[in-house]
Amino acid sequence: MGKINSRAKGASAERELIAMLTDELGETLTAPLKRNLEQTRAGGHDIVGLDGWAIEVKRYKRLKEGEIKAFWGQALDQAERIAQRPVLAYREDLCSWRVRIRLSDLVPGTWSDNANSVDWTIEMSVPCFAAVVREQHSATQLHAS
Repeated sequence: MGKINSRAKGASAERELIAMLTDELGETLTAPLKRNLEQTRAGGHDIVGLDGWAIEVKRYKRLKEGEIKAFWGQALDQAERIAQRPVLAYREDLCSWRVRIRLSDLVPGTWSDNANSVDWTIEMSVPCFAAVVREQHSATQLHAS
């Protein structure tokens, strides 16, 4: 029974985050964000539709630092399979959503031998992540013109 509740909690978390990102990104989105319904069978990130980003979602009662490190590793693996930038979005009970991305995805040219390590990530709010996406989208549109 715990597995069913865990899956339901995960699906609910994905829908919650999709709604928040959709509200924050508005017209920046080129397609609707959706849950990746193939993720259990075929593997893959949790939310599709945000160009260039592979979003992994975690929702737990309480998260430990080691779990965040493991979840980041999972987000990296999922993103590398499809050549996109990894995103880890997570929320503990009674807390707000947090989003983690690589520093090098925010500040191009930032380099480290351990650039994919969780130590080289930046944690931010959903509105802050949406601002990053909007800014990068605007820069891409500017270069395309």
